[in-house]
Amino acid sequence: MNASLIKQSYHSATKSLSEISGHPNMICVVIGEKNFRLDKKATFVLNCQLRLKKPEAIISSTDLSPTVDCQVWFPVHGTGHSLVVELTRLNVPCSRGYVHFSGLNVSNQHQHFRSHRQAHLCGKLEELAESDRHVYFPFSHTPPVMHTHGNPVFTLSYHLVDYCYNVTFVTRNGSFELKPTGELQCTFKIYLPYGNRVAMSLQIGDSSSTGTPTTDLLTKDSRPPSAQCDGLLTQLHDGDNIWSHCTKTGDAERRIEVVSRANRVVLKVIVRSNPAKGGGGALGLRMQYHAAPIQEIVGGCGFGWVTLKQFCVAAVEEAKLPWAQAEMECGRRGGHLASIRSEHAQNVINNLLINR
Repeated sequence: MNASLIKQSYHSATKSLSEISGHPNMICVVIGEKNFRLDKKATFVLNCQLRLKKPEAIISSTDLSPTVDCQVWFPVHGTGHSLVVELTRLNVPCSRGYVHFSGLNVSNQHQHFRSHRQAHLCGKLEELAESDRHVYFPFSHTPPVMHTHGNPVFTLSYHLVDYCYNVTFVTRNGSFELKPTGELQCTFKIYLPYGNRVAMSLQIGDSSSTGTPTTDLLTKDSRPPSAQCDGLLTQLHDGDNIWSHCTKTGDAERRIEVVSRANRVVLKVIVRSNPAKGGGGALGLRMQYHAAPIQEIVGGCGFGWVTLKQFCVAAVEEAKLPWAQAEMECGRRGGHLASIRSEHAQNVINNLLINR
């Protein structure tokens, strides 16, 4: 290709792209309105920005310009949906490039916010922690952004999720109420400290129903999840046991009491029908829970502590500190730093750490 042809190609590319982006030196491709594939014309463009519009898609490094840094803006919708990004392929030497996610992103816990490390991701996918491969962005009016540097080889998928996609409770007690107005898929996790069971009360059904409400004490027998539920499907995961219940419009409210086997449970709620079309009526769900301490493990200790002879002990994992600083931190928490001096103490600490 001669110089005049290169200049003409660059001029044509700049003209067509500037009509989309309003800037002659910027690629701004809207995915969802048309298929696209950036060709070598993009090597002349200084800035590369992709603004995604589809609620879910798969994109890879082959969709980007091979010689420039790029920014990929994920979709943000006024419906309050959150976003999940899953990195399925990555290969770039850390000395040469990286992939970087930024925005109001958090780790797998939603109710108990913890900032994602927002590190520059490089190397190979299998070398990354699971939390770096799966990134969750709660709803924000500012869309999340991915920045690529140094032409990394990558593939990722993303999809929008409901506001209740991944809500985690870690406090002594809590509650929530759902009154869905459309299709919904929620996951609620209750993670309590070792030595506590989850005492949960569920109220499920149609509040407008004239039927007689019933109250059940859930046994430890598990029931397989329903294959189809044209209404509100509730699934309670307690270890290896799964209990499910399908509630349809007109069903009387049902109250369920359950105490978990261990210190964590997962409650999944799926509304497949659309109440606006007459499929959901006044279906709703209310959950309340509180910690039920196991006396032989907790004794008279406070929430988050377990008994060890005449003492109450807890493990602190937030930071690695020298002994002197660790002793100061223990004092700040109202205790003293202790050594493990017996097999029994070691077993107690092991259970405390494994079942966090």
